[in-house]
Amino acid sequence: MNMKSLLLLLLATAAAGTAQAQTAAPAAAPAAVVKPGMWETTTVIENTAANSRRSIVARSCVTTADASNPQRLVPAQREPGMQCENLDVKRDGTNVVWNIACKSADGGQKGTGKMSLSSESYVGRAEVEQQKKGAKPLKLAQTFSGKWVQACN
Repeated sequence: MNMKSLLLLLLATAAAGTAQAQTAAPAAAPAAVVKPGMWETTTVIENTAANSRRSIVARSCVTTADASNPQRLVPAQREPGMQCENLDVKRDGTNVVWNIACKSADGGQKGTGKMSLSSESYVGRAEVEQQKKGAKPLKLAQTFSGKWVQACN
């Protein structure tokens, strides 16, 4: 689904309710998925093969445009030396699902992600399988959560 289709899906339209005019009302602004403002996100990355776990806490400002676009809310995959992208981002009510694809000179990784949103918080999980040339596939899991903190300055 492309960005235009996703935005059209989120637009709410209303019909004029008078008997004299049966024209559609102007399209409403995209419905906000989360509250715009400062968000704190905690990401926990687990490597089951190495029995390792690391946590990352970050803050970022979510604009009004970001708040109404699930593509912009999905956590970006950032793997050293890899080019990653989130594909096929789809919203179903308060849930967002997507596919993950990363590539590098010596391999890549692919997987899926899912998150559940509310106005002031979200939780989610992504699972990927990393494949490097000449090595066994490595499974990585990433859990994340976010909470609204305050308005952006």
